[in-house]
Amino acid sequence: MEDARPVSAIEPPRRWQAGLRWGSRVQSAAVVTIAVVVGCVGIHIAAPFLIPLVVSLVICYALTPIVDRLERWRLPRPIAAAMVVLLLIAGGGVALDQMWTGAETLIGRLPAAVEKIRLAIAVSHRDVPDTLTHVQRTANELQKLAGSEPSGSSPAPSPSAVDLHSLLLMGTTSIIAALAQLLSVIFLTYFLLAAGDLFRRKLVELVGPPFARQKATLEVLNHIHALNQRYLAILALVNVSVGVCTGVGLGLLGLEHAAIWGVAIAVLHFIPYVGAAAVALAIALMGYLQFGSAQMALAAASIPLVASVLIGVLLQASLLGRAASMNAPVVFIALLFWGTLWGAWGLLLAMPIMVAIKSICDRIEPLSGLGSFFGDDERTTLALERQAHPTV
Repeated sequence: MEDARPVSAIEPPRRWQAGLRWGSRVQSAAVVTIAVVVGCVGIHIAAPFLIPLVVSLVICYALTPIVDRLERWRLPRPIAAAMVVLLLIAGGGVALDQMWTGAETLIGRLPAAVEKIRLAIAVSHRDVPDTLTHVQRTANELQKLAGSEPSGSSPAPSPSAVDLHSLLLMGTTSIIAALAQLLSVIFLTYFLLAAGDLFRRKLVELVGPPFARQKATLEVLNHIHALNQRYLAILALVNVSVGVCTGVGLGLLGLEHAAIWGVAIAVLHFIPYVGAAAVALAIALMGYLQFGSAQMALAAASIPLVASVLIGVLLQASLLGRAASMNAPVVFIALLFWGTLWGAWGLLLAMPIMVAIKSICDRIEPLSGLGSFFGDDERTTLALERQAHPTV
């Protein structure tokens, strides 16, 4: 029997239900927003704990293949892990000792380079009567910069260089905290390497039955492990290549401390785009200070930029494929987000963290849209894999 009530009697309940649904969505969005804000505050507050943990995980991903190889050679895993960690500490100590003097010299000369550029700009804007006066004023300014006045005047004190030892002594508490975190990273890295896949098995047991859920969880963890190992191995290869090309190119150009600049860009290239740009700017300043020519400074700065584009962008993208690649806006947002929360460590760890997050999103069906949003292609790259394997 059809409903004999007028339409006006039916519409109000439908409008009321639509209003309830809209209100529920607003409440859900508000809850999600509050949860995100609280989570960000918690991540920022827990930085002294989370940063050493994430650094240890990244180092563990990078060194696990070496420890696995030593274990296959019948060496006990705890001993293999101890050997790898000790070699890492020794290599890092030797490299730091070799770079300390050169880095201190470079940092001390950067203010002089900036001052020289400022003086050149100031002199170029002055209304000088002839070329001889222009040259004389420029020479006077450069003599002041070098710490000596023209003849007939008292010598001016030389500009003070940046003393790294004084800076370290000024922050004794920070140094103690940094050493404590460094020891935490070393010991945690060793324990993670020695444990192997223990934590993955424990996490699968923690998920509990049914078996399909445990199997899917294990697949997700294995995918994250394999993808991060591949990402870090390719990134290390690319960064070393960029550093070698930069050092050789600057050496052929005649720039001082070319090897140190190569090591600097190899380390800072872990920060996408920003690291190479910062090193190129510093090289331009030092090139102008050494050669006194804007053309030579630009030529020196172009070497790390070209190496970073050709090797760091094109080659890295082709080797990684779409599974670990992300579009440029997401990369910059990730750098801004993690850099705001954790400072310099956030800039260094942003990409490994985002690679892990993207790999999780790619393997979990409800989050696949977010994984596609992070990627550099609209197509879902793991569609066939999802059909062949169950998802969470």
